[in-house]
Amino acid sequence: MSGSALENHPTPSNESTLTTDNDCVPFFKSKKSQIVFEFRFLVVSFCIAAAAVYLVARFETGSMRPLLLAALGGFLGGWTFDAKWFYRVTARGKDDQHKHSWQRHKFYWRILIPFVAGLISFAAYLLASSEALPIQVKDPHSGRIAFGLTYFLGLFTDIILSRLAKWTESLVPNGGP
Repeated sequence: MSGSALENHPTPSNESTLTTDNDCVPFFKSKKSQIVFEFRFLVVSFCIAAAAVYLVARFETGSMRPLLLAALGGFLGGWTFDAKWFYRVTARGKDDQHKHSWQRHKFYWRILIPFVAGLISFAAYLLASSEALPIQVKDPHSGRIAFGLTYFLGLFTDIILSRLAKWTESLVPNGGP
């Protein structure tokens, strides 16, 4: 399969030699075009989420208000994590603090982080507000508490998921010798 996308996909043996613009995400012509797209995605998604927060806070007065703000808080927490990562990598000439080049193959991860963070923090808020978790939400009907709690959960979703995975692996036997 000469010229296929699979040949350009980094593997442990060729990862360090792949620094061309043909890495992994085929619909971008260059690293710069991918970075510009991801920046635009961050700007547009922030504007949409900020407008949604404003509309919910201003016009929604019923029982859906804290739930909507919880989902938006988690999304914006994940967005903040994503924007912080984007800034750290691009602010130093496409190199992050460890001198790794722009990692094009993490495109889908970076695009999905706000959505995953929103879903996980929203689910955690539902469990916490229904007293199913040891975390107690003083006023589950407060939009401010819902937004604030899920914002911080969304901001740290990536870390929380990795710790939960390690914890789960320690509980579940691996079945091997």
